[in-house]
Amino acid sequence: MKKLVIISALILGFSLLSFGQDKSDDLKKLFKLMNTDKMIDAMMNNIIPVLKKQASDQIQGTDAKEKFEMYIEFVMNEAKELSKKLVNEEMVQIYDNHFSHQEIKELITFYESPTGKKYLEETPEISKDLVNAMSEKYMPDFQARLEKKLEELK
Repeated sequence: MKKLVIISALILGFSLLSFGQDKSDDLKKLFKLMNTDKMIDAMMNNIIPVLKKQASDQIQGTDAKEKFEMYIEFVMNEAKELSKKLVNEEMVQIYDNHFSHQEIKELITFYESPTGKKYLEETPEISKDLVNAMSEKYMPDFQARLEKKLEELK
């Protein structure tokens, strides 16, 4: 009887471990379909010019150009490592907390569909259009209202 209980517990444990691995694998598949690595790389690429500017202001001396190039290489490597961690560790955990395995499978089905593929293709342009609309149509008035409120509070 003890052996049966131990064997049952082991089978259940391996089944749960396998289920967890299946969900993790499906999350990684989903992220691949969503081009998440490219999205995070693009986000990191937006940060790099700021880091370059900071470095160019701080690195001085006769070998400044050489040191600057070494620093940029270091920054790029660090950004790649951070991107990998975000996609393979943090996002897996975050999505695991917010979506059931069935929902992950449904998202995979959506992103494999023609509509899902179009959504992924159009998202960068949609985002760009939204940022342009915000900066051209709404930000001037928004900033003016903020400045007016600051003046009132002085």
